[in-house]
Amino acid sequence: MDPPPVKDTLTRWIALDDEQRQLRNRIKEIQEAKTRLGADVLTFMRENEVDDFKLEGMSGGTLTRSVRTVKPPIKRNTIRTQMLLHFSDQPQKVAEALRAIEGIPEDVDDISTFGTQKELLTRRLPKQK
Repeated sequence: MDPPPVKDTLTRWIALDDEQRQLRNRIKEIQEAKTRLGADVLTFMRENEVDDFKLEGMSGGTLTRSVRTVKPPIKRNTIRTQMLLHFSDQPQKVAEALRAIEGIPEDVDDISTFGTQKELLTRRLPKQK
């Protein structure tokens, strides 16, 4: 049996490539809409102090709101520059250098509260049996 002519193969390949591109665009549109709706859900949950929704019907599961604190990354160049500016034989200077490296202002005593908070919306589905 002979393989199909190259023209037919190319035509089918191009059709599949076009379909794949259309599906990617559709997925992108769905993700953007989901992000917009998720922001509304997070706002509702935050304002009403709700952390979990139990989803009945649909496909079930739970919808959970969580808050995470994200601290800015430490850059190597910043560390080196700050350590060269301060001397290791002076502990007070080292403490100041470390605070400068982490980007923590001097007037902040509790560094655990420093950083950016991100809200996440996650959905967990029940296991299929």
